[in-house]
Amino acid sequence: MYYSNISSKPVSYLRRLLYSFVAVASLTSTYIPLHGGEATVELTSPKDNDHFEVTQPLFFWNSIPAAQKYDISIDGADVGEVPAASIPVMHYSATKPLAVGPHHWSVKAIPGSGDAVASATSSFTIDPSGNWPAWAIGPFERYGKNPLLSPQGTGWEGINTFNPGVICDQGKFHMLYRAQGRGFRSQEGYAEGVDGVTFTRNAEPVIAAVEPFEKGWGCEDARLFHYQGTYYAFYTGSNLPTPDTAPAVTTTGAPGIAPKKKDKGGGIALCEATSSNGTDWKKLGVVVGHTKNAAIVCDPYGTPVKINGKFAMFAGNSNLGLCYSDDLVTWTPIQKFPKQLPAGWVGPWEPCFAVTNYSKTQPDHIVLFIAGTLNGKGKWFYAISEMLFSKADLTKKTDMLTDCIMKPQEPYESGQNANCLWMNCIIAHDGQWMMYYGAGDRYVALATAPVK
Repeated sequence: MYYSNISSKPVSYLRRLLYSFVAVASLTSTYIPLHGGEATVELTSPKDNDHFEVTQPLFFWNSIPAAQKYDISIDGADVGEVPAASIPVMHYSATKPLAVGPHHWSVKAIPGSGDAVASATSSFTIDPSGNWPAWAIGPFERYGKNPLLSPQGTGWEGINTFNPGVICDQGKFHMLYRAQGRGFRSQEGYAEGVDGVTFTRNAEPVIAAVEPFEKGWGCEDARLFHYQGTYYAFYTGSNLPTPDTAPAVTTTGAPGIAPKKKDKGGGIALCEATSSNGTDWKKLGVVVGHTKNAAIVCDPYGTPVKINGKFAMFAGNSNLGLCYSDDLVTWTPIQKFPKQLPAGWVGPWEPCFAVTNYSKTQPDHIVLFIAGTLNGKGKWFYAISEMLFSKADLTKKTDMLTDCIMKPQEPYESGQNANCLWMNCIIAHDGQWMMYYGAGDRYVALATAPVK
């Protein structure tokens, strides 16, 4: 994504250290013991006294070893039970909308024998709705234990870890995330997990910035897709070679390759890599020059879908255009649209992610998430909004939100850039949208919304 200059306000070293400690603790502390050694149920989300517009929230708590099931209580009434599972963090989706106003909830772990283990009670408030249109995805509820990933160590991911792409395949969450160390050259790290909020990282980047077309700012903001047994990563490579200086390049474990399309002036371009497992990647080089942000139209599970017989990709950088492909590998040059932002909205802004086939009653709709300053000049650097397109004509916007559906508000949403949200991933899982987003250009965070 775009970077502001030195006028952005980084969070303090102590705040970064605190968030790093919280993130590491959340990854390593699954069970919370009492003084006597007995495990207790810790409610993790919503955080106590949280506020959001979502009327069917997603609730999270840590699992404990002896539980066979968990009973969930909202406002003093038992509302459901969840069978125990061998995962670090459990979740429950409210089955009926809750009223606007304050609520409280708790969880009781029921063992095979012995006494039940009850959590403390936590409170939250549902705020009045922003009157979002029926086609919109959201509003969203932030995960109470954000951030999920924070910078760690002093190496390649020691300064920033952000802007993730996530797929859930056969019960496992696969994440590519952008990481920066000293020098700020970006590389893509890999993390995986089974509950959607607890992730284990690889020790080294899986898409390293080693090719000539990546030796500027590196490999940025990978979108992750899964199609017919293959994972596809589309990322922005910076510092492309010119036609006169574009030698064949080599990738560890792969034969020499050359960029498919040579950028005539260097700069940025969309690059592609494929994998059979999410960790071992073969780079295919540059696929579209002079642009970034590969928002390929996909279903709610991250599977690209053909529109009128072609795969379609929205792309751009404070502008918008389309590219098409028959096979997800060879893409047409970008065809740019006229200006898309309404009067009074400003850049920088970028297309993020495109979702279709998310509603049985609206099969023609394509929601394109965008992020930028938009209608928040002087309030934030980047926030998230949505545009609506039709399968009948992907070049014409048919509607747009009149406000941003996610705005920076939490301390961890300031980092490398102050008051900054960015997303290049949203997937449906267990009846909930899971938006993994970049917070402050420094952290990986999660926000959820019920699938309508």
